[in-house]
Amino acid sequence: MPLPGVSTESLRAGYDTVIVGAGVQGVAIAYELARRGHTDVLVIDRSWPGGGASGRNGELIRSAFASREWCELFELSRQKWLGLSQELDMNVLFNRTGYAVVASTEAQWEQCRVDHGFQAGLGIRTELLDERDARRVLPAANPELVRGAVLQEQAGFAHHDSVVAGYLENAARLGAQIVAGETVVGLLRRDDAVVGIRTASGREVRSRLVVNAAGGQALEINAMAGLEMPLVAARLEMIVTQPVRPFLKPGVAALDLLGYCHQTGRGEFVGGTELARVDESTSLNGTWAMLQDIATKFVRLFPMLAGVRLLRHWAGTVSQTPDLAPVLGPVPGIPGFLLSVGWVYGFMGAPGAAELLAEHIISGETDPRMAPFSIERTRTGEWIREGSLVVDADLEDEAR
Repeated sequence: MPLPGVSTESLRAGYDTVIVGAGVQGVAIAYELARRGHTDVLVIDRSWPGGGASGRNGELIRSAFASREWCELFELSRQKWLGLSQELDMNVLFNRTGYAVVASTEAQWEQCRVDHGFQAGLGIRTELLDERDARRVLPAANPELVRGAVLQEQAGFAHHDSVVAGYLENAARLGAQIVAGETVVGLLRRDDAVVGIRTASGREVRSRLVVNAAGGQALEINAMAGLEMPLVAARLEMIVTQPVRPFLKPGVAALDLLGYCHQTGRGEFVGGTELARVDESTSLNGTWAMLQDIATKFVRLFPMLAGVRLLRHWAGTVSQTPDLAPVLGPVPGIPGFLLSVGWVYGFMGAPGAAELLAEHIISGETDPRMAPFSIERTRTGEWIREGSLVVDADLEDEAR
């Protein structure tokens, strides 16, 4: 039985735009195009919609970062998140619980002070919490790990499956075709241009544009276009516990633990942690090493979690750049080929990025909020310096 919004019709011979990948990025781009009347769109995925990282992430949403580029892009997304359930006429379970970036050391606390001032200068409302106030907001946290925090009250988390379903069903309702279980094995070329796709079933589909939104498989699609860029596939892992009494209101990014978490309205604790190195893998199998890392760090942060049982443990794959920022837009030298890749924070950034990329596809113009995320920075090495991330950027002079 097909999922709502997934097409059972055969592929046509051609479309204006083909989007490879039916994760949140792909279906959100299709929706933004379709609602602007640009409905000659195919979204194609080798699995099911949301079967990659879009259905396996931490669900957290914020726009309070440490660089203008990240703040402006993710603030557009945050504003869209506030009204997304109404826009899609589907409850995406966005919970405006707040989001706290928690400092454990003096150096991290000083960075929080700097970030708070910077965010205020951009018009992003955050609250700087000293040690006492931060512990009041996080009463269950180990006080030894709470030196202070930056709290963004108008942030929180949403349910990933509901978000993908909302974008998917609305894109289909407006006229886009979403096809699941069909693998792209090649790109059609005319001279340097990309002019379509070839599928494992032998179908050739022509198009004016092909958008690579394939998440952890983005490197494979790039290779089909002959595109080399600094991009790696990486695996992230998460856990969900049994429901417990409410103890955590805001989402949390714990800088010292390289961890992020929240508690759902039903009481489950949801969280994930990172290692100092990138796990360059495309396996969706969870690992004992990461399960141990996650459990150890979160019991240290929230001692009351000791002995709580796990309900689920999952892995998802993303593609990431050295500076952990996405790459959005056209590829000079390969006409007809566009990118929405390198997403480590792709769930929270999808609403804004999809709007900007759809506008570019229709008008040919690049919004200033999207321009810094072009492929050019991967060629010049002029990386975006974002200092408030939980995961580590792979830049030589970047201190964490």
